[in-house]
Amino acid sequence: MKRTAAFLAAALLLAGCGNTSNIDSIIDNNSKAVSDTVTLNKTDESVAADAEQLASEYWAQAEKATTPVPEQVDLSKLDLTDGDIDVDLSKLTGNICYAQVSDMINTPKKYLGKKVKAKGTFAYTTDAATGGEYFAVFIADASACCQQGIEFVLTGEHKYPEDYPNIGDEIMVVGYFNQYEENGWKYNQLKDSTMQVL
Repeated sequence: MKRTAAFLAAALLLAGCGNTSNIDSIIDNNSKAVSDTVTLNKTDESVAADAEQLASEYWAQAEKATTPVPEQVDLSKLDLTDGDIDVDLSKLTGNICYAQVSDMINTPKKYLGKKVKAKGTFAYTTDAATGGEYFAVFIADASACCQQGIEFVLTGEHKYPEDYPNIGDEIMVVGYFNQYEENGWKYNQLKDSTMQVL
């Protein structure tokens, strides 16, 4: 822009001398330079938009690259026993434990009668229609965004809330994996369970 102002100033000074042919030539050349600059600026805007798009794609790829990949483990090859415990969920990492509980819920027949140990948070709900009370241990995955619950029934007589922890308290439950039917639906549970508040 400074250069354009200098050309115009020179053109005005030359105009005072009487011969304008040189001035017309300078003005024509200067107008072409200004026109090229405007075109270049439009190109710069599109280049800037392209650069912004590329930067956005780069950061999206970088974010994907740093997202942890879940562990790939064949659950059937895990040794989950611990003494008289057939399936010890308390020793598994978040994602593996979550996957194991999902397997137990989706294919319950292979776990029926097995002694299971689970660690998670205490949950309680009631069925308004029947008045039934249900207790569960909720197990979260590694990112704590997803949870699987396993219902449990303690041995002996217990009354809620006196004999149970607060909702959300961390607990350890040991019981026998069982499936039962209620109102035409099948449910999984740990029966004859013991519970310890951690």
